[in-house]
Amino acid sequence: MAKKDVKKIGKTMDKSKAKKWVKDYQKANPKAALNGYLYGKDILEKLCSYPESEGIWIFKGLNDNNEECLVLFPADSDGNILDKKVKSLGAAGLKDPGVDDPADNGEPCPPKCPGGL
Repeated sequence: MAKKDVKKIGKTMDKSKAKKWVKDYQKANPKAALNGYLYGKDILEKLCSYPESEGIWIFKGLNDNNEECLVLFPADSDGNILDKKVKSLGAAGLKDPGVDDPADNGEPCPPKCPGGL
């Protein structure tokens, strides 16, 4: 099987289809505590700015208050989480030694949700 180009995984989709998928999920899960998260451009660019970053892994997690959250990690061209490489290779020579750090703290919906969905 041919190796996938990690940086090309994912694609844009029709806006009406995207809204339908979100509404269908919300309708099927009316008791879901959260429907989505907002992340700012700065943290997404920071995760992608690591020299070997080709993508971002997004995992569900539980924070210190036992609340559902998302945790984002930069990924290399093989889909490996980059923090593992940094630990094995060391952080010497990095301009920003924290750039490979995972991210969290997205703005949950609800309470703050976008209009139009």
